[in-house]
Amino acid sequence: MDLDALLSPRGGDEPSGENLEYDFDFMQLQIAAQPGEERQAGKEIIAASDPDFKDVEQKALAILERAHDLRAAVILASAVLQTKGLKGFAEATAYIRGCLEQHWDTCHPQLDADDDNDPTMRINAIKGLGGSDTVLTSLRKTALTNSRTFGRLTLRDVQIAFGEMPPPEGQDPQYDRTSVAAAFADTGEEALGETLAAIRSALADVKAIEAVFSDRTPGYGPDLDDLRKMLQQLARHVGDNVSAPDAAGDAEDDEAESTPAAGGFGSGPARRGGGLPGSVETAQDARVAIDRVIEYFRRYEPSSPVPIILERAKRLVGADFMAIMKDMAPGGLDSVRMIGGLEDDDD
Repeated sequence: MDLDALLSPRGGDEPSGENLEYDFDFMQLQIAAQPGEERQAGKEIIAASDPDFKDVEQKALAILERAHDLRAAVILASAVLQTKGLKGFAEATAYIRGCLEQHWDTCHPQLDADDDNDPTMRINAIKGLGGSDTVLTSLRKTALTNSRTFGRLTLRDVQIAFGEMPPPEGQDPQYDRTSVAAAFADTGEEALGETLAAIRSALADVKAIEAVFSDRTPGYGPDLDDLRKMLQQLARHVGDNVSAPDAAGDAEDDEAESTPAAGGFGSGPARRGGGLPGSVETAQDARVAIDRVIEYFRRYEPSSPVPIILERAKRLVGADFMAIMKDMAPGGLDSVRMIGGLEDDDD
């Protein structure tokens, strides 16, 4: 993708080109991007077919060559995840960022001049970038490894192995942490480095897109939280397996704004080294791990009392023995002091 060419002004009275919303080629793009419908043949249910992503990519690029169009760019972002992976996705997010930063006044869909430059149509177009049934689903299924032994593991595979999400109902996890670490190791540093660079580039673009709306339309913009958090998760898991200096630390910085459920093992500032990627090696790691277990129960077993117990356990991480006894069995403190020959304190 030649970003400089695609983002260059089109010239004349329409620096972003004409609005192609009702153009035949644009309508063909929208049709091509739709998946086939599920259908029944006799007693057999035939699953819906995916779009021809290469065709969608070509049609979207043809639109972008004619106009600065955010709608076509979002469709392109979803398609290139299937055809070019994370590198292609990062190029698509860079284009969207460039459109907003360089051509805010003219890119399509344009602001509604008849309604005080209302940005609703533009916001709705960008919302598709965080669509759970398109981009997010594709991101979760994008290959992170290319191992001769374990194959092409995805974020979904890794999250199941790390207990961040449950396996499909009735199935056991296909991989564990050891096999995930081996798959990353078998992929090679150069490939992982390129993958991590693409993830971080896309993440920076998403943050910049949010910043444009925050500046231009304060309090009113597309919700890209889920996309940002998923990119942070990707950066963490890949960064934990890249041995380049500061790779894992940078991945932790990428994820610092995410929720505990999206946070990762290994987010503590001090690491002892030698453990498997994602291992619990510091008190802060333990707190983050407990947070993620709590989030699991709240999400998938909301009636369980386990979160109450775990919240208490998290509060006691790093506490000394007497503090733990005071919290859990205050009535037994006198016996502990007597047996240990400890003096009574003022608490």
